[in-house]
Amino acid sequence: MRKLLFPLLAVILVIGAGLFMSKSKQAATPADKNIKNSEMLSGEGSYAVVTSDVNYFEQAKGFLARPEKAGEYPGIVMIHENRGLNDNIRNMAKQLAREGYMVLAVDLLGKSVETQEEARALTANFSQEVGTKNMKAAVKYLKDQGVTKIASIGWCFGGGQSLLLALSGEKMDATIIYYGRLATTTEKLKAIKWPVLGIFGDKDTSISMESVNQFDAALDKLGTPNEIHIYPGVGHAFANPSGMNYAADETKDAWKKTVDFLNKNLKGDSQTSKKNSPNESVKEFTMTAYYDPTLKKPAFSLPEMVVKKGDRVRIKITNTLGIHDFLINEFRVTEELPLNQEVIVEFTADKTGDFVYYCSKPGHKINGQWGTLKVTE
Repeated sequence: MRKLLFPLLAVILVIGAGLFMSKSKQAATPADKNIKNSEMLSGEGSYAVVTSDVNYFEQAKGFLARPEKAGEYPGIVMIHENRGLNDNIRNMAKQLAREGYMVLAVDLLGKSVETQEEARALTANFSQEVGTKNMKAAVKYLKDQGVTKIASIGWCFGGGQSLLLALSGEKMDATIIYYGRLATTTEKLKAIKWPVLGIFGDKDTSISMESVNQFDAALDKLGTPNEIHIYPGVGHAFANPSGMNYAADETKDAWKKTVDFLNKNLKGDSQTSKKNSPNESVKEFTMTAYYDPTLKKPAFSLPEMVVKKGDRVRIKITNTLGIHDFLINEFRVTEELPLNQEVIVEFTADKTGDFVYYCSKPGHKINGQWGTLKVTE
């Protein structure tokens, strides 16, 4: 699902990332100032964080950042750009840990370097076979720590590696790619059965817009939930605070989308699957989302659901044909509906009234793909 994004008002908050190309809109902020500011990127995280270096794969030592308070947290495999595991990436790991994630920043290259020439030399000897084993070992390490769900995120070289991890047969719960090299065919991408977030700049001369559009189209054809965001006027590695292409406004917006995506796909189920109190009534519904080839329009199989205020509402939805999602704005429900997979939507009906549920895909609601949730006293 491709979205072309427009620049926001300037706010200087930052994120670690990629490497090169010239930025077309504004001069880059000085690198030393950006790196100092990178720890206050989000401003939303509230968890105290502890960090450590951990041996997770043969001789590879990664950087682990996690909430200080004991508990169960979602896990994230974080993958660096082609200059290796550096302080930018460590800061990003700490930032996501502040959001309530256990983050393992992997080391695929054995060391970090400063210049692009050194980076090219470093990656020239990279073995993809070993790299994939390295990332899979990181997944196992996090699972051994008891994470509830797991995602991967990477920038540039790491963005491509994040996708390759998803294609390796390793089951994930979400994949995030910042301007990484892409696969573009349904044959290659069919292994991905979970949501994908892609962040790109339309002036990127390393990752072409043609490949981004092909990637987006292939995911849509497969029915794979995806959010593809393209920022106009910025180039490759625009989210790297130490690079020439750094774009503060676009970076801040992309980071918010990243955190929202992770919260939705890694925390959503745990937030809505809490045990119901003895006095809470659960109302369960089953419906399908589909495209009616006879009427030539999209539809939901249930036009109406009726519950009482205070009821726990559980809706099991299966997409049998087409590309659909499911939204109820008043209850902050937004779910992608992958093809031929059951999605469970759960929330408490804490207000009365008639509320519209609908599909937000272009033309679907206006053509009748909506229904009414009636909440009575």
